[in-house]
Amino acid sequence: MDAIIKFLAEMEIPIYLILGVVGIVYLRRLAIALEERRSSVFGLERQVAHEKVASATTVLVLLGLLAVGEFIVATFLVGEIAQQPLYATPTIEILTTPTATLPEVIPTDATPTPTPYPQAQIEGIDSNCVAGVLEISSPKHGDEVSGVVEIIGSVNTPNYGSYRYEYSTMGEPNWQVIAGGSGVQLESSLGYWYTTDLVPGEYMLRLVALDNQGIETSACVIVVKVTAPPE
Repeated sequence: MDAIIKFLAEMEIPIYLILGVVGIVYLRRLAIALEERRSSVFGLERQVAHEKVASATTVLVLLGLLAVGEFIVATFLVGEIAQQPLYATPTIEILTTPTATLPEVIPTDATPTPTPYPQAQIEGIDSNCVAGVLEISSPKHGDEVSGVVEIIGSVNTPNYGSYRYEYSTMGEPNWQVIAGGSGVQLESSLGYWYTTDLVPGEYMLRLVALDNQGIETSACVIVVKVTAPPE
């Protein structure tokens, strides 16, 4: 089911075009049928014209429902899929004897060693991408993107509460929130970015981690190039 929803989201524009063309055809048929019904003299002619009007109206209503359904899928459902948390189901073993084990001692001063990570190096832009902690692994820094872009990465920062991802044009940052979510993410889908209506060019893409009080704690910024989708 998830694959079908993602496919419908990626094919949003072609589906709208097909529905529009079919809608124009049936609008013309409806107009002709209404004219025939208006000018008909005999009862049989009027009945046939009325059936044509009903048929064309039914198809137009169905096309409208399909368009609304496509809009809901591409705008809401695909984002909800990306934010669905995964929960592990514990397995209970019956008739087993518990074995006492000593807890592993973890040094309190242990801190993750930052891994060199491709990220935006722009004056005035704070970026701290760390692999497995806060990163955007797809798209990568410097990639070209178009259409519906799936954001894949990790968010597992200290005191982590939630995340959001944003974009901005180059130069003076003007961050526009795309979407967000919660729950620890490790190389998983964070959500989708719809670039179809953006002017082609370079954009900054930022993943922001927030603590359990909703305060920003860290950000990972990369630069990607948005291109026009193929026709």
